[in-house]
Amino acid sequence: MKSSYGPFAVKVSTLRSDYSVVVNAQGSVLKTHLQGEFAAWPTEVAQLLANDLNALPQHADLRESLVYCLLSTFCEEKQPQFELFVEDDLQWDAAYRLSEDDEIAALQYESIAPLVRFLKDDWITLPENTCQNVEEMREADIDFVPGEIVNCFMDFTQGFNQYQKYAVELLQSIFGGIHLSMILLWVSRKVSSEDLMKSSLFLSCTKEDLESRKFSKSERDDIESFSAKLDALKQALYLLKSRD
Repeated sequence: MKSSYGPFAVKVSTLRSDYSVVVNAQGSVLKTHLQGEFAAWPTEVAQLLANDLNALPQHADLRESLVYCLLSTFCEEKQPQFELFVEDDLQWDAAYRLSEDDEIAALQYESIAPLVRFLKDDWITLPENTCQNVEEMREADIDFVPGEIVNCFMDFTQGFNQYQKYAVELLQSIFGGIHLSMILLWVSRKVSSEDLMKSSLFLSCTKEDLESRKFSKSERDDIESFSAKLDALKQALYLLKSRD
């Protein structure tokens, strides 16, 4: 579905006065990514979605809205059972495996400053992990992320609800599997969207990327644009959690 069906607006649900559905310019209820009908949401959440969709460029896919991805998924998932795999996924988190190039490592370290402050003396950097799974790591005698860090994040995420767990999965699919710790901090509103964006860029950077340490205008525009989408998702998670 394209955003050209907008502008989108909210319409109070016939079932609950504090809930609303999102409708397109023709007055039809918004469709999910699987073409099912969107459920009604708390009006403040529905309005957030409508605003986010209206901010998309004309003809953009609605799935470019992270709020749409979140709510559409939960319209389709009747009994969601999303899980976090913190213990395993942390083994590939680049925040603990900085580059062997000192210049790159310095930028990477700077980009994960909120994480280092969060972990304090427990933060560590280890050799690269190119294995495909945990079993390969054991066979190759690759260093595991210490239990102190794993346990910290296991405890930290224990209270995550289904919306937050799905958001982690969504952002891992966008940023790749090497940014878990910063994503977890972002979901908990401990780092900004811009912090997460810049961290993802620096943790993935190569020597060629260091030719200019300053972001180009295009890169700055991309960071600003996607940070706005992340901010909308963060607000949706906050509104939904407040209703738990």
